[in-house]
Amino acid sequence: MDDEKKQSRIFMKEESIKRMLKLGLENGPINDLALRDKLVCSDNGVFKDVPEEILQNIKDWESKYNNFVYHVIHSNLYGFEIYDCLSVSCYRSDWDYENDCINYRHSPMSYSINVTKPEYTESGLIVAVVRKGVLKRLV
Repeated sequence: MDDEKKQSRIFMKEESIKRMLKLGLENGPINDLALRDKLVCSDNGVFKDVPEEILQNIKDWESKYNNFVYHVIHSNLYGFEIYDCLSVSCYRSDWDYENDCINYRHSPMSYSINVTKPEYTESGLIVAVVRKGVLKRLV
């Protein structure tokens, strides 16, 4: 990774921590990302490790689009198993919009991996709520 990309990822990581705080995540996953570069998954009211196959999928996606994933929400919606990978755009010009979505609608940007039907994997906004510091996807 070249120096410019490393510097960009540092800024995206700093932005990610701000977003995790805005979303109301408890300190554990924030510290895991900030101090250990470890992604954590909100899953049915508790924090869990992100499965290896999902981590590999995330790394591939980050490499392709240069975005930064900062937290994962595991859910089952409408009969589909989904891992929502909350992300920061590599384009700083997108950050105001992404932050407005979090501030006003609690809607972070997500790379949503559909395990049940991989062809339905997509990126976009999701609606998430926090319960006792753990995120849950609503829609």
